[in-house]
Amino acid sequence: MRTALEASACHPRENHHHHASHDFARMAVIWGLLSLCLAVWLNLIWLWPSLGPEVAWLSYGRLAPLQHHLLLYGLGGSAVIAGGYSIAMHSVLQRESRTDAETAIPDIALPPFTLKLMHFTFLGWQAVVALGALAIVAGYSSGQYMAEAPWLVDLLMTLVWLAVAWVFFTVLEQRTLRRLPVACWYLIAGLMLVLMQHVLISLSVPIGLLESIPLFTGSLEALIQRWQAGPLPGGMFAFGLIALLHHMVTSRSRLPLYSHRLATTSFWMLVLLVTWGGAPLLFASALPAWSQTLGMAMGILLLAPGLALSLNGLMTLKEDWHSLRRDPLNCLLAAALVSFALAVLEYSLLSLPTLNALTFSAANSLSPAASLGVVATVAIVMAYHLLPPMRSLALLKTHALLAIIGTLLCVAASWATTLLQGSMWHVLADDGRPLYTLSEVLEVARMPMMISLGGLACWALGLLLMLLNVTCTLADQKSERQAAHERQRLSSGSHKASSEPAMHSASPSTTPPATSSGGHYA
Repeated sequence: MRTALEASACHPRENHHHHASHDFARMAVIWGLLSLCLAVWLNLIWLWPSLGPEVAWLSYGRLAPLQHHLLLYGLGGSAVIAGGYSIAMHSVLQRESRTDAETAIPDIALPPFTLKLMHFTFLGWQAVVALGALAIVAGYSSGQYMAEAPWLVDLLMTLVWLAVAWVFFTVLEQRTLRRLPVACWYLIAGLMLVLMQHVLISLSVPIGLLESIPLFTGSLEALIQRWQAGPLPGGMFAFGLIALLHHMVTSRSRLPLYSHRLATTSFWMLVLLVTWGGAPLLFASALPAWSQTLGMAMGILLLAPGLALSLNGLMTLKEDWHSLRRDPLNCLLAAALVSFALAVLEYSLLSLPTLNALTFSAANSLSPAASLGVVATVAIVMAYHLLPPMRSLALLKTHALLAIIGTLLCVAASWATTLLQGSMWHVLADDGRPLYTLSEVLEVARMPMMISLGGLACWALGLLLMLLNVTCTLADQKSERQAAHERQRLSSGSHKASSEPAMHSASPSTTPPATSSGGHYA
């Protein structure tokens, strides 16, 4: 466990409780690197199937959900929890005025039980990601969309989220400023929504240690799985990542939000609409027509708060637009805001039945603008923001460039694959049969998949450079602390050695009085 000196060296105006956020940030980098390397391998298997080993637990069908699990829960979930702790601490340390802000920051005294819970959340979340990954590879999957982990892992995840909520609200109780920042609104909404949706989707009857039967069946199961499991990453990560975006935009630019009223309106619209935003997953299902129509309307309405949120962040960064050229993290923030607007636009367009039918049978109906452009980008920016200043600015700029180029390549490849394959599937011959065969449709996606492979390789290389930069930075920081302790030890030893001769030289010439001796021993 790190000392307060180490934490203060990382962030001089923060206290030692921020070590949990730093640990989550490090693990987010490791899980993200594993996920992106696995994504590169999956693309290689798709392009050249002979590369894949003939082993069941290394097949494409098991590695693909594993890659999503590591990206969403390992990278995105770790970043959201780390950012939540950091935002709560930052809210406590806020002051009413500039005069108060310049005063010394006291240490935040948390109860011992809360500190143990904070440690439990770190170990528990890493156990959730690791055990869920092992269960998916072994074939013990719940079969739920975006919630593949078995019931035992889901139970542990629920306990971890409850502990995270306890720590978050316990820290917020110590604030002196009654007004909550916008980021705290989204975190509170995200915690409530993820607990509701996660418990609702995970309701099942266990029939073994890793096997269970879903509690709902038939059309009700379709409603729960397709409508609620679809927005689950949105409820868990959209609100959390939006909170991280608001926090980093204001803290890095050192400016208030462009429009507080726009942020308030966007928040309440997202809270009311995000749980009804599963429209792209409802078409061509067994659900009644009225539910699909309602989902379509809600999906279209989601366009307004999503674009408003991105516009608010970009207008805030516009006040310090020149920082985008000198600060790569601000440039990544701008790219994440643009990707968020693009992801919301895609989701709303796919709520239209005509466009949804065009892309339903394609390889990628939704582009990686949400997964890479928002989840991965915001997660790595938050990790850079929490960790100490990096040793190499060149590596940081290279990583930012690779991340932006990789996201653009993957989004362009996804659009090309979706439009080409969707249009080919809907072309019919004179006798009513499909004009193109399955092999021809798959062959069209070969070139876009190679472009996507290049984009994913850029992301994997960038995360590898980030891991190298973080490792070197922490090693330098450790050596600097050791050198500082050594200098302090030598200086205290020399001071003690120089004071002893002076005492011995004064003793023969001066006879201490009797009262002095008695006072000394007393």
